[in-house]
Amino acid sequence: MPRNPPVVPVDTDAEVWRRQMEAIKRRSVAERIDEWEQLNRAVGLMAEQAVRRRHPDYSDRQVFLALVRAWYGDELAFAVWSEAATVQP
Repeated sequence: MPRNPPVVPVDTDAEVWRRQMEAIKRRSVAERIDEWEQLNRAVGLMAEQAVRRRHPDYSDRQVFLALVRAWYGDELAFAVWSEAATVQP
């Protein structure tokens, strides 16, 4: 099983990092997955909101296509959804 990163981030005090890693170790796998899911949903929502701020005229479909381009790249987006070429991320 992979271990937590051994390197303390430059902007983090070593003691704070150690406590954070200990707190993560105490969580169950289910708790870690739940937290990951929550963070993943939050990032997705923020990305959607960013597209809507940049392109307030986009329909829901256009927002989806813009996100596909941003997340998966143009090559895949255009191969699967040719209409993705009509929007900007």
